[in-house]
Amino acid sequence: MPIPYLGGVHPAAHKENTRRKPIVPLDPAPKQVMIPLTMCTDGGADPVVKPGDKVTVGQVIAVPREEGVFVHASVSGRVTEIGPRPHPWGGQWDAIVIENDFQDTPCPDLPAPVDWERMNREEVIQRIREAGITSMGGGAAATHRRIRQAVGRVDTLIVNAAQSEPYITADYRLLLEKGDQVLQGVQMLAKLLRANRAVLAVSGEKLNAVEFLERRLRRRKRAVELITVQNRYPLGMEKQIIRAVTGKEIPPGQEELDVGCAVFNVATVYMMRLALLKGVPLTHRIVTVSGGAVTRPRNLWVPIGTPLRCLLEAAGGVREQPAVILTGGPMNGVVQQTLDAPVVKNTKGLICLTEAEHAPAVQPETVCVRCGHCVSACPMNLNPAFVYRAIRMGEGHRLPGLHLEDCLDCGCCTYSCPSHIPLQSLVRQARTILAEGEASQ
Repeated sequence: MPIPYLGGVHPAAHKENTRRKPIVPLDPAPKQVMIPLTMCTDGGADPVVKPGDKVTVGQVIAVPREEGVFVHASVSGRVTEIGPRPHPWGGQWDAIVIENDFQDTPCPDLPAPVDWERMNREEVIQRIREAGITSMGGGAAATHRRIRQAVGRVDTLIVNAAQSEPYITADYRLLLEKGDQVLQGVQMLAKLLRANRAVLAVSGEKLNAVEFLERRLRRRKRAVELITVQNRYPLGMEKQIIRAVTGKEIPPGQEELDVGCAVFNVATVYMMRLALLKGVPLTHRIVTVSGGAVTRPRNLWVPIGTPLRCLLEAAGGVREQPAVILTGGPMNGVVQQTLDAPVVKNTKGLICLTEAEHAPAVQPETVCVRCGHCVSACPMNLNPAFVYRAIRMGEGHRLPGLHLEDCLDCGCCTYSCPSHIPLQSLVRQARTILAEGEASQ
């Protein structure tokens, strides 16, 4: 039974344009892919190929530094360059550029499938790292590292398929079209973590997916619980989904493992299963292309490294000039300055908003009316209005007592403010001030 959690907002879903659109391969395929050496928050990678080398789909082209993951070619062809390229996270990062030969020649050295019923845990974790699996819901953390930290420390595995961000339907289509594989992946991960309880959390609005999964669970009698949760942003974030599923609160300064829970995105679990049972590394992902400016919104199966421009072309281009283009959702996505940036492992959506869709978010700021909407909307029970006062009135000495380390950077405060005050930006500014103060001590 889902348990209500604090705060959150109900932005218009805008999912009707793509929720009935099946996942289709990107057509035409990109002439060139640019695969960044950094697609994981746990570290980058060093190339093991050089310009002129021929590569195949799934071939390792870079090996990780620190706790990162391996990087693979997503198309077959020839490496033409290694150097700085635009990155969807911002700025320019080194990338391997591959000219596509359109043959999709598979790598002959892909690993053999594992017997997951009798798998060696350490070997499987290493296999997941070698397959390049990262968090695909937005965080981009190395999956093998999260699994290793969680083994033996969790009693509840939560696989999050709620996808509360507006416009994006990639996880919903994955549940509908690959539901059996998703359920098997949940079982595999629960066994790997030694979790007593495995939960697949789905938004209650995804009725088709819920009914489909319920039929599969009854037929196969899988040891997976299906829980429907009320769709309220930011349900996709770990602390909120843990609260909604288990009722547990994560205390300040602690993490999910400290309350015996582990949360993984459903696309991550699906790709993990492919890596273990098929030997397939993470070379492609599902991306929702949507927004009022897009001619034919779609859900696309896209090679990693594909320029964003190719996705928009496959969706028929734009019918009017977008006011803003984002990767990810409109609540917490990253504004893109160029469509030359490539798809990376955590790119779940390409959203092109019209002026009418974007205008409410950029109206002129007025004075704070002390209505308390930002406090009610904050899922972490913070008081953004106090941050506003501390920054604008020069009362920086108040910031340490406002518990800004708990901020999820979800943007609910800005969304709910009737005065259009950029509270999310002010909180980020306050956290920077605090960090600089600590560094100077």
